[in-house]
Amino acid sequence: MKQFKLAVIALLTALTFNACSDDEMHLPPTEPVGTGAAGAFVLNQGNIYDGIAGTLDFLNFSTDAYTSGLFMQANGVQLGDTPQAGMVYGSRLYVAMYGSNLVWCLDAATGSIVKQIAITSPEGVCAADGYVYVSCNDGYLARIDTLTLEADEERLEVGPNPAGICTANGSVYVTISDGYNYNNEYANGFRVVRVSTSDFSKQAEIKVGMNPNIVQADADGNVFAVCQGNYGMGISEVKPEVWKILPDNSASTFVPATSIAIKDNTLYTIYNYTNYTTNESTLKYKAYSTQDGTVLSENMLSLTDLPAVPISLSVCPADGHIYITSDRAQYDYNSPGYIYRYAPDGQLVKRYDAGVHPFAVVFK
Repeated sequence: MKQFKLAVIALLTALTFNACSDDEMHLPPTEPVGTGAAGAFVLNQGNIYDGIAGTLDFLNFSTDAYTSGLFMQANGVQLGDTPQAGMVYGSRLYVAMYGSNLVWCLDAATGSIVKQIAITSPEGVCAADGYVYVSCNDGYLARIDTLTLEADEERLEVGPNPAGICTANGSVYVTISDGYNYNNEYANGFRVVRVSTSDFSKQAEIKVGMNPNIVQADADGNVFAVCQGNYGMGISEVKPEVWKILPDNSASTFVPATSIAIKDNTLYTIYNYTNYTTNESTLKYKAYSTQDGTVLSENMLSLTDLPAVPISLSVCPADGHIYITSDRAQYDYNSPGYIYRYAPDGQLVKRYDAGVHPFAVVFK
């Protein structure tokens, strides 16, 4: 009898493993998204027109050591052309390489290549439930299985020139910019496409402002899309603004900004806008409540230590430090740039020398 019970238990255990294995394949890793507890990767775009390849650097938060050219050191080859975005998911770093038509899958501990995944014109990356999602500038959303490191053969068509991408509410949100259609005022954009992570199907198309690109979510599942407007080059000027999308897909204008980063329920913004018809420029750094738009800080950075030419804005989830990438000088696309690191109170902690055109900070 005892042997019979053991046999039954063994059989049930085997059946349980078999029944669960397919589902468990796509469960999120133990530590799904980089928190910034260990450091941050820096993606430098280089300059494809002058033959300057992109590079990957790393800032170690424990030692404050900045390692330039990490990818080359780890692999003996160049990173490639025009890195656009990246993210740490589990033990791996995924980097979208727009000009090289691929996504690098790297060991986040060493920067060593795990796999090169061919994807056409990748722009943004996000991850959920064991998959990495990639917005592709040619009009599609791609999905990578993090177990097999294979991209689905079929991509999901979402609209012209998708750009920013994030996950919230069991969905992927993708901004549709129609960014090359500026002569027709981006007429086929004006929307964010919501895609289900459960079956990779389109759930909704949400109307937002002109030329949306960056998109992020807060702690309550509200999604914020930066709509860049028309830079004063249309029939009438359309200035950049952030739209807020609620979980029920309703959307409305929120605050002015050209770059955003979110930590919990605080929206950090840069408003760096030039009207190219009048050549009038405005630069502001503000922080808002994501809940009601209340201004939390009129000047979130010390006004005596501002970035030379701000490019991207990121906030570390672990400690709230603010990171801004910057070119060395206006219209200088061939010189190494900078990473500015600010404490949560806006005081400059340190400026690091980066590569040419530092474009994104990716927390580990």
